[in-house]
Amino acid sequence: MNDVDALKAFIDVNEDLDRLEAILDRFNLFESLGLVRHEIRHSAFLRWLLDPTETHGLGDYWLRQFLRQVIKAGDEVSSNAPTLFDLDGWSLGKAEVRKEWRNIDLLIFDEEHLFVCAIENKVDSGEHSNQLQRYRGIVEQEFAGYKKAFVFLTKSGDEPSDDAYIPISYGDLASTIETALQRRQTQLNDEIKLFIQQYLDMVRRHIVEESEVQEICRRLYRNHRRALDLIFEHRPDRAAIISQVIQRHINSRDDIISDYFSNTRTNFLPRCMDNILPDKMLIWGLVNRDGRVQFRLTLCPGPQEIREQVYEKAKSLPEVFDGSRSTKLSEKWHSFFSETWITQKESEELSDEEIEERISEKIQSFLDRKGYAIADALRELEFAEIPEG
Repeated sequence: MNDVDALKAFIDVNEDLDRLEAILDRFNLFESLGLVRHEIRHSAFLRWLLDPTETHGLGDYWLRQFLRQVIKAGDEVSSNAPTLFDLDGWSLGKAEVRKEWRNIDLLIFDEEHLFVCAIENKVDSGEHSNQLQRYRGIVEQEFAGYKKAFVFLTKSGDEPSDDAYIPISYGDLASTIETALQRRQTQLNDEIKLFIQQYLDMVRRHIVEESEVQEICRRLYRNHRRALDLIFEHRPDRAAIISQVIQRHINSRDDIISDYFSNTRTNFLPRCMDNILPDKMLIWGLVNRDGRVQFRLTLCPGPQEIREQVYEKAKSLPEVFDGSRSTKLSEKWHSFFSETWITQKESEELSDEEIEERISEKIQSFLDRKGYAIADALRELEFAEIPEG
């Protein structure tokens, strides 16, 4: 079977594909917003659900049910965790739930009962850089004397590298939420019930192991591997899409001149810098590589006298330039700034609109903090006549 025939077979009278499309065509808020695989969005939902002060209106009920699940699952894991008897006697209405505290996905702490729970949330990614041990060390240092629970939340309840963590699967989490929803549905308004049910539907369709969607997808791949491999091979390039988003935003701004564009790099020049230095001697660049978008301000090769004047000016104004990376001017390329504006994780999880909003905010923030001050500082230098273009 050639490639064209393989693609025809994939789309012609394919019952599995029809069933998958029927499931995915059912409206779901989380799916429509592209949040299925976004760990930070799952964490945001769970923070909302667990926070006793949030708009679900059930106070500490959801938090209490979740902690009951954690304590029961971790009965043999931690000797420093609270017991079910402790939990039964606590009022958790003053507990705080924070997202991304010291890079910990979710942190629950209650000063009244000296209790803290750290949750590391993994939807598709895995552990890296001893993060579980590092996060536990932070919590133990910052919350000395507290009862503690550490949770490793994954799709299938993976074993954590740190034995102090209690493994919880998304299937177990969904079952707990579903049971609690059934018990308290008469106390919830219709909008809240629908919101929580939509989340549960999304988790069961796409994340929980052995979901119907996963089984259909595996069967489709077994039966149409050649066609799907071709489709995957020719899928849109995420880096190219991000670069197009960056370029589109830069072209839409009146205060910026687009200078160079490729799939991995976009150079631009703020209009406040126009005609201050010879062409392309100071590059304002966004490098889009390996899933990260970095901003770099780089002094390039050019007349040595001008390069030295710029470098000396930068050294004399550390509050403007933040110094340079070395005490000596590099012979060709000298970097004054290198800042990560979008991380690899964020580039996978943020929508195109969110990426453009982030780039817009970062460019404006840098201009306000540094850009205009750099332009003013360099205008004070006296150069020979700047050649055109």
